[in-house]
Amino acid sequence: MSEPARGPSLAWRLATAFALVCALVLGVAGIFLYRSLESELIYRDDQALLGRLEQVRALIQDSDSLDALQQRPRLYQNMLANQESLLLVNRADGTPVITINPWQQALPPLTPIAEQRSAQASDIQRWPTLMLLAGATQGPRGEALTVVVGKRLAEREAMLASYRLRVYLAVGLGGLLAFALGLLLLRRALWPLRHMTETVAGIDLRSLGRRLQLQAIPRELHEPVQALNGMLARLDESFQRLSQFSADLAHEIRTPLHNLLGSNGLALNQPRSSAEYQELLASNLEEFERLNRMVENLLFLARADHGERLLNRQLIELHDLGEDLCAYFEALAEDRGLQLQNQLQGSLHADLQLVQRALANLLANAVRHAAAGSTVILGAARGRLFVSNEGEPIGAAHVGKLFDRFYRVDPSRAAPGDSGGLGLAIVRSIMHLHGGTVDVSSDEHATVFSLVFDTDAPRSGPGRAPGAA
Repeated sequence: MSEPARGPSLAWRLATAFALVCALVLGVAGIFLYRSLESELIYRDDQALLGRLEQVRALIQDSDSLDALQQRPRLYQNMLANQESLLLVNRADGTPVITINPWQQALPPLTPIAEQRSAQASDIQRWPTLMLLAGATQGPRGEALTVVVGKRLAEREAMLASYRLRVYLAVGLGGLLAFALGLLLLRRALWPLRHMTETVAGIDLRSLGRRLQLQAIPRELHEPVQALNGMLARLDESFQRLSQFSADLAHEIRTPLHNLLGSNGLALNQPRSSAEYQELLASNLEEFERLNRMVENLLFLARADHGERLLNRQLIELHDLGEDLCAYFEALAEDRGLQLQNQLQGSLHADLQLVQRALANLLANAVRHAAAGSTVILGAARGRLFVSNEGEPIGAAHVGKLFDRFYRVDPSRAAPGDSGGLGLAIVRSIMHLHGGTVDVSSDEHATVFSLVFDTDAPRSGPGRAPGAA
């Protein structure tokens, strides 16, 4: 059998997410710093170019002649400060006066700004590899001159490219480092989960009473651990109930089987008459009917517990239902010297067969335990149906167990036609199917079993359960 495919590791998922977040933060910070550096370099180059134009203009106007300007090339080179800058001074006819262009850069046609206007950053003309600024001025003798200052951008672009590469490396290395550190920290942080897994894996049927301890568990895992402990408690309780149910079932089945085996073995020891055999078969038939009722009840409980029994809700006239039930149990009640009183009024939206079965179980139970000469009342009050009988009160130690399967307050009083200790368990399952509950109150005045419908309560008329709280 192949192992089920495993999903991606939670630690790897979280470490990857942490690395991506760190890379995103570093990337945003790197872009911000890169744009800031680029803007600063552009601003400085613009200011240097604007200042250079004004310096050259002032130098030309303060000179004695153009010849004197042409004789000081080092001055202009020192003023430019690097090999990326250029300076051109031309006469009106295009004749050069000063030419400093180390890279022999071909220049496009330029429109110089007027002599009277100071240059602005918007006057600078830009190209991908070059920035230029042209301005008009006058020579020492009033000659019209054009001054062109410029700078190649290769050095600046190389600096920005180097900075971009460092940003990329920082983002990549930062993401990898964040992934490694995040994975390490997450593996340490997930150690309580591994400990929980080992603890839960060690729990079996013999150790369902074990619980996970909260002392070494992070606070964020307290609720899941408490929920898991609650689930273990429910499993333990269900297993105990299942074990008890199996023992009770074996005990209940053993009695009729022993009766059948004993009576048949006794009959086979010696020849019998036809009448004796008929009597034996009749006795065996009662035991078979008892076993059949037990099996049917167990099947009903199993289907109800698994939600396989669908409700057929309809409008039930409660008074008519009460009359049918009283008529069915009338003969049994007369044999015990009891009276049945139907006080049901109003209507109820529920499953007729299930409600009839629940009330029939409660009536059978009431008739069996009612005091001779008393009255068993079937009625409705305050949104519930009830069956009330006078008789010996149920002890407080038994009340919480009445609806358990196979539970009897007095096993010695089991009659051949009883439900085998499953009647009240069936009533509880029927009420669970309807989303309601069943409860019981018992004192020296009366014992009252009540069916409480939470969603579709009966619209009852006046009436009150005797002895009801």
